Amino acid sequence: MSAIGDDQVIDADAARALHSDACRAYPLVEWVVSWDEPAYPDRYTARLVTTKSPLPYVLVADTLAGVEEQLPPGLAWFERQPVHPPEVVELWFAV
Repeated sequence: MSAIGDDQVIDADAARALHSDACRAYPLVEWVVSWDEPAYPDRYTARLVTTKSPLPYVLVADTLAGVEEQLPPGLAWFERQPVHPPEVVELWFAV
């Protein structure tokens, strides 16, 4: 893991462990996939979010497929909605 600002950039193994912990602690757990966040220009990110708030854990990749393959297994894909900020590409929820 490495840190950028308040974020902790994690790998797929850490994502699985953190996701598992979050699912035990919160009723709603999701990964929000974004493009071109200020701290990660021209890159895709997947940020762990719970009912409490976004957590500081983020996956980073050069491609959408690259970030998706790092996500924990067993998630359900949801399309971004017009209410989401423009950088949001898609959402993945724990089922």
